[in-house]
Amino acid sequence: MQSTEDVTNCPDCGHQIRVEQHYVTWCDQCDWNVDPAPQTDPTPAWRLRLEHRLADALYRELETGGIHRPGWDAARVAAYLLSALVLVLPLVALASGFALLIFYRPLWLSGPLALLAFAVAHLFRPRADKLPPDAQLLLRDQAPTLYGVLDRIADAIGAQKIAAVVVDAEPNMWFGRVGWRFRPVIGIGLPLWTSLSPQERLAVLAHELGHGRNGDAHHGWVIGAAESILHELRLTFSEQPLDRYRQDLSYQINADATYVGLITRLVNATVGGLVRGYGWLLDRAYFRGSQRAEYLADRRAAEVAGSEATAHALERLLLSDTAFRAMERVLRFGSEIDPLEAVRRAVNEVPKREIERRVRASRSRETRTDAMHPPTYLRTRLIRARPATHAKVVLGLDESRNVDRELAPPAQAVLAEFRSAL
Repeated sequence: MQSTEDVTNCPDCGHQIRVEQHYVTWCDQCDWNVDPAPQTDPTPAWRLRLEHRLADALYRELETGGIHRPGWDAARVAAYLLSALVLVLPLVALASGFALLIFYRPLWLSGPLALLAFAVAHLFRPRADKLPPDAQLLLRDQAPTLYGVLDRIADAIGAQKIAAVVVDAEPNMWFGRVGWRFRPVIGIGLPLWTSLSPQERLAVLAHELGHGRNGDAHHGWVIGAAESILHELRLTFSEQPLDRYRQDLSYQINADATYVGLITRLVNATVGGLVRGYGWLLDRAYFRGSQRAEYLADRRAAEVAGSEATAHALERLLLSDTAFRAMERVLRFGSEIDPLEAVRRAVNEVPKREIERRVRASRSRETRTDAMHPPTYLRTRLIRARPATHAKVVLGLDESRNVDRELAPPAQAVLAEFRSAL
């Protein structure tokens, strides 16, 4: 319901509400029309209910007590056991392959069986996280100001210093460890970075470095390696464009050759189903630990950047889709406006009332970045429920502009690549 007037009445409670042109009209008294978008989450309802109960229970626990590092509870032990089974499987397959070749005869039978065992070992081998070959890296000598800020944050929370910064076009920022030496890396998504104020940027950086400081299991080797294996298997045993091409080609050669597509679908349904189910079980086993880690990283960010800056940064994350669409629109259709300037304008034009609506919508639909992140409204509420903290590290306007200048060369490369892919 939109109106050309500045105010209208709520059809549910009759309360007078303000109308913001180009934005959803909603009631701040009864939450009428606070979330008009249809629900598109394909997750089964019973899984969502389970996640909501776990998230609410964890929040009540943290609200009345302290936020501590995830301990060795039953869920975390189960997650490590499930991960260990995935990591042990390639070793067992490799040993079985050699045992078949050495001890089993006849060789014409043991040879194929050994090859099968070696194939399983190769398929389930641990993978070290790697950066994409086209990743836009910003190294320490190219961005002394940015790395200086990151070093100050790392010193403030006692984290390891960042080895590299990756710039991309995603509306997100992330922390990861790459290579077998597990070097810490920060990813900066241009839409999100551009939409944040200087101190909000610092809060998000502190949150990401907090994951490394806290030793979160998802950033550790055991669970991280198991998840990388399961991710590769999910991709392998899911429908791919090559599967469709092979099926279409078989129909052209022989219209009765339906078995080609049938075999592919059967393998994807059986093996792929087992892999997806095992991955979901691993995620659920460490669900509480993952959400607790997010709350703890939020606390680290509040201690470094200040409570209000951290809460505002989390609310700004709800505008990441607005920022991304503004950048994509300029790159796709062309404009005299710089794509990142378009992001700034689009985000700055969003009224506070619309941001409040999105926060309330996160409460009604339990909006989260993904299933491992708590709902935004709970994260901001927990930060504001604690005594306010002042910033230990401050990112001033001049320093923030210097960081933007250092980010400009890789940013231009990222935007050019993104434009070519549209």
